[in-house]
Amino acid sequence: MSRAQPKDLSAARVNSKSTARGEHALSAWAQHHRRCFKDALWRLLRRPISAWATIVTIAIVLALPGFIMTLASQIKEIGGMWASENGQMNVYLVANAHNDQIESFQAWLKQQQVVRDSRLITPEQGLDELAKRLNINSLGDIQPNPLPAVILVHLNQLTGETVESLKRQIRANPLVASISEGGAWIKRLQEISGFFDQLSWWLLGLFGITVIFVIGNTLRLELQERREELALMALIGSTSRYMLRPLLYDGAITGLLGGMLASGIIYGLLTALATPINNLATNYGAHITVIAPLLMTGLLGSIGLFLGWLSAQMIGRNFIKKSVRL
Repeated sequence: MSRAQPKDLSAARVNSKSTARGEHALSAWAQHHRRCFKDALWRLLRRPISAWATIVTIAIVLALPGFIMTLASQIKEIGGMWASENGQMNVYLVANAHNDQIESFQAWLKQQQVVRDSRLITPEQGLDELAKRLNINSLGDIQPNPLPAVILVHLNQLTGETVESLKRQIRANPLVASISEGGAWIKRLQEISGFFDQLSWWLLGLFGITVIFVIGNTLRLELQERREELALMALIGSTSRYMLRPLLYDGAITGLLGGMLASGIIYGLLTALATPINNLATNYGAHITVIAPLLMTGLLGSIGLFLGWLSAQMIGRNFIKKSVRL
């Protein structure tokens, strides 16, 4: 037992030393990250004109696809409101339709999966509603009644193969004179929204490349100023990851601020245009709300941060490899 104790003590000392080295390395790593973050902020304050010129350029570049993306979401919102509020189809019946035939046809409609409910408007009820709209006491003296019976069919959806199949069956019914529905408008809105959605992502991809080059050009100038410092760090054994870390913070913070400023530009434009846009939307029974600024700020800020980080990775690694010769 006494001979085993020195070995146990030696193993304990080795484990203690390795644990201490691990904690020290982790502490040094975290401290270097904090210093890189503070230095990146200090460089922004030290050169505000050049730094903010880059940030404003990034903001303007990201604001256009972000604004189009916001318009696409608002168009989707209008389409959703129309689909929920005006999701109905008017089925006009022939003049000689009997009550039992109408009841049988209405019962068949209610059995269809896409039909939420249906309501019959008789010719007499149609005259009464028309009189109310025209502010006339009564139109009951009109003989014979020129209005047909109408079935208002409320649908669960306005587009799709099931709906088209239902329309074909309704048109083929001998009781039906004609139908009118608002699905075509919803379909057009969905196509317009899809176009703007795809356009915004294509522009975001193209302008994202522009952002990478804008940030990269700024970082390249900074690397030229730090060439001797990086060469000295390479001589004393610093890794490329260690030398690259300050540049990553510079690129990420620049991109983040550019994305946040872009969301502010978009929010300002939407706020300024809210009144005329809502006046136009009201004519079509809709209302547009300005997208939540936190959502757009988070989205564009994250995109800007990633593009800045990616630009720093590309420019920094290439510069260190060619100029510092690690």
